[in-house]
Amino acid sequence: METQRIIKGLYTRLSASLARSDSGIRLFIFHSAWIWFAYFVLLNAWVSEDAYITLRVLDNFFNGYGLRWNINERVQVYTHPLWLLLHIPMNVLLSNLFLTNVFLSLFATTGAVLVTLGSARKHIVLTLACFFLPLMASRAFRDYTSSGLENPLSYLLFSVFGYLLLRKQAHPKFWLYLSLTVALSLLNRLDMVIFYAPPLLLLAINSWRRINWKQAILGATPLIAWFIFAFIYYGFLFPNTKYAKLGTGIATARYIEHGMIYAKFTLITDTATGLEILSSLAFIIIALIKKPTSWRSPLLLPASIALGLYWYVLYLIYVGGDYMVGRFWAYPAFVSVWLLYIFLPEKKQLYTVTTIIAVLLVTGSPLPTSRALREYCPFACTMNPSPMIDAKSMFNGNQLFPKLTPLTVNTDAHHKFVGWATNLVKKAPGHVEKAHFIGMLGYYAGAGNILIDELALSDPLLARMPVIQDGGFFIGHFKRPIPRGYLEAVKTGDTDKMDPSLARYYEKLRIITSGDLTDINRLKTIIAFNMGIYEHWKNEYIFCTIW
Repeated sequence: METQRIIKGLYTRLSASLARSDSGIRLFIFHSAWIWFAYFVLLNAWVSEDAYITLRVLDNFFNGYGLRWNINERVQVYTHPLWLLLHIPMNVLLSNLFLTNVFLSLFATTGAVLVTLGSARKHIVLTLACFFLPLMASRAFRDYTSSGLENPLSYLLFSVFGYLLLRKQAHPKFWLYLSLTVALSLLNRLDMVIFYAPPLLLLAINSWRRINWKQAILGATPLIAWFIFAFIYYGFLFPNTKYAKLGTGIATARYIEHGMIYAKFTLITDTATGLEILSSLAFIIIALIKKPTSWRSPLLLPASIALGLYWYVLYLIYVGGDYMVGRFWAYPAFVSVWLLYIFLPEKKQLYTVTTIIAVLLVTGSPLPTSRALREYCPFACTMNPSPMIDAKSMFNGNQLFPKLTPLTVNTDAHHKFVGWATNLVKKAPGHVEKAHFIGMLGYYAGAGNILIDELALSDPLLARMPVIQDGGFFIGHFKRPIPRGYLEAVKTGDTDKMDPSLARYYEKLRIITSGDLTDINRLKTIIAFNMGIYEHWKNEYIFCTIW
């Protein structure tokens, strides 16, 4: 009892000191937290294998080939156009795509934190316990704050979205800024529309007569412009990965099964992230219990954001999650922490509780390795081959700081995939070869090599073929059989060795991906292809050859 009284007294005096705006202790702790957070983000900076798919497109762009992965065809192999486009001006300054990628991630993450802290000024204890510590406890956030992928930009754009809703609704250009922010978020990753739908619907209900439609349409122009560009340049509104990952012929039930494994695996390997995401459910429950009588109730804004968050979680499960542990949970974790920081009431009795929970999250990070949790969900740890990988550990040679003693800084990737690419560099220009894991291999092989991706992420024909269903796969990475004569057709243009039906289908597709951009026949082919007019040729081949 005496010990508890002493601890309580010390905590009370510390809280009182921190509450004073002129407190030197308060400033010291806040700036120390910032320094530690920056160090923490830098320490975890790395570039993933998948990021190098985007970097190859950028490398080809800077070498004058356009936004292409293979220089012989126009295929949108990336899902984050805005993230890719931001690399262009940054790389002009740095002339190193590895460092450009890392620093863009750091800038976006820092911006997200600054905008969040500017959206609601809370007591320093709540700021530490409800924001900084939970983010650092989340393994998904740690691993994908800088991974070469678009996650950090998603954090920043969401934090701007939240700032506008909280502090700028009375601004005369509110609808322009809001529409622009949402449009950029969708341009960064199109499936974010699922997340933004509930809060936007609530806003529309409350402000229908006050919506400035001219501003809203003007703000949406970047997204509209991109769709027009993609349709003309690539021939399709959606990236090739959409067809490669979802048009597989695999039953929806198997996707959902893998999505559930992905969610359970996260709870095992990253308990803090799982608890943070589950915590946002409280805002929905509170709104249901209190049953607000008006759509303008302050309870509905956090509830609508949390609802969008759970719609996104259900969508992740529906599409099977991902093969990289934690990648798609990083964004829900950030939003959940944002909700707690912004909407948790500032009551002194909450200070102790939130601090204890935050400390437990941090210190409880090793908890997922416990024997009890492994027994609870053994398939996540023993399935061989595993349906998921710890990508950060697997590609640890790509960290910004691979060693701290002595301090070593990477300016490029260091992984065995880079070594594999050296053999391809020696090949004659125009060499055509099958490839697996196309990120670093493709980037370091150079523009002269034409790589046929068996997983179809970068291949427009294979992306439209059914997968080899041999009982196991990495979600999002499904192997396709290479059609007879296809490699020869890519190398020489001669389709005589291909199945006649598939050859006709491929010739139409090749007009879209390799034809003259100004040719009116190409535009007609794009429209006909997207309308499904040529699908019967592909179906004939699949029915007669594969099935």
